[in-house]
Amino acid sequence: MNVNHILHIQDDNVVDTLRNFLSGWWAHVELDAIFAPVELPDRGGVVAEVIEDPDGLKKVNPFLPVMSSNSAPMVDGFLKDHPGGRLAVMLRPCELRALVELQKRNRVQFSTSAKNNHHKSLFIIGVDCPGTFSPPEYARHVEAQLDDAEMIKVALAYGSQESYIPYQVRAACQMCDSPAPLGADVVIGSIGTAPLGYLLAISSDAETDASLKLTRNTDGLAAESEIVHREIMVGKLADKRSKLRADLISKHSGQAESLNSVMALFARCTLCADCLDACPLYDGELAGMLGVRESQQRTHPLLTELVGVSRWLASCSGCGMCQEVCEHGVALTPIVTTLSHRIQHELGYKPGDPNQRLPWNG
Repeated sequence: MNVNHILHIQDDNVVDTLRNFLSGWWAHVELDAIFAPVELPDRGGVVAEVIEDPDGLKKVNPFLPVMSSNSAPMVDGFLKDHPGGRLAVMLRPCELRALVELQKRNRVQFSTSAKNNHHKSLFIIGVDCPGTFSPPEYARHVEAQLDDAEMIKVALAYGSQESYIPYQVRAACQMCDSPAPLGADVVIGSIGTAPLGYLLAISSDAETDASLKLTRNTDGLAAESEIVHREIMVGKLADKRSKLRADLISKHSGQAESLNSVMALFARCTLCADCLDACPLYDGELAGMLGVRESQQRTHPLLTELVGVSRWLASCSGCGMCQEVCEHGVALTPIVTTLSHRIQHELGYKPGDPNQRLPWNG
C-alpha cells in the first residue's frame, strides 16, 4: 500500500518547495548524483543534466511546462558514468514509461528494488505531468512576457476542476491518459494538489518508504481526503484525454482504410529519420525497409521487419518526440498513437508497467 507524505508549499512557490525537499532527501539517503530537468539560462526551457553537488538542485525544475526530448535513453550513460554510486533520476511519466521499456529490452540495467537501500543502484522519482509545450510554443509565451511562475501555476491547475490549459499543449500531451507516474520509487503528486497549497511525496509501500527516509524531510502523513483528492483529479484528467484519444483513433482508423489518406499523411516526409533518432525506443526496426540494411535482406525478410515494428510500437511511451522534431510538419503523433494503441489493445499490454512482461517474451 502506498505511503503518502505531504509537502506544504512555502511562500506560494512550488518549485522552491520541491528543491528544498530534494536537498534534504539528498543528505538523508547520501546521494552521489541525480539526473534531473534543470532550467536553462535566459528562460531557454529545461534540459536533463547530471547534478553531483546538492547546490545544483537550485536549478532543478520538473514543473516548467516545456519538453524538448525524452531523457530516458540517457539514463544508461548516467549509470555507466557513476558505477557503484547511489543515484537518482527524475522523470516525467512518458519518460519513465520509456525507461521501463528500455529496461525490459535490456538496453538499460539497474536494480528495481528500493527495499534494500544498500543494493539499489538507482532511485526513480516520478513527477505528475499535466502537459507540456513544445520549445517553440514555450518561446512564444516567453516573448509575450508570460512568466514561468504563471505558466507553472496554470499548468498545475489543469484538471483540478473542469479547467483546461488556455494554451496549446503538445499533441501527445493532449492525448496522454497516464499523467501520473507508474513504477517510480517516489512520486511527486501535484495534479489537483498544488492549487490547494500542497504536494504529495508518495512511496509504493511501507518498507520502501522507510528505506527512502521520506519521513525526515516531509510535513507528515497526508490526510485521506488529500490523497483521494489527487486520485480523483488524476482520474478526471485521464478521462478527458482518453476520450480525446479515442476520438482521434476512431478518425484515423477510418483514414487508414484509404490508401490515398495514408499517402497524404506522409506526403511531406523526406525520410530524414529525425523522428526515429528522437524516439527513445527505436532500435533499427525500420532499417531494412529504409534500405539501411540492404545487405542483410535475405536474413531479415519483410515479415520479420513487420513483427519488429509491431513490437516497437507496442512499447511506445507516447512522448510524441517524433512529431516534435519533424521539420516538415508530418502529423506523426496521431498516426503513431493510432497504430500503437491498436497493437497494445490486441496484446493486452500497457507500456511502462514494470510488473508486465513484454508480450513476446512472456
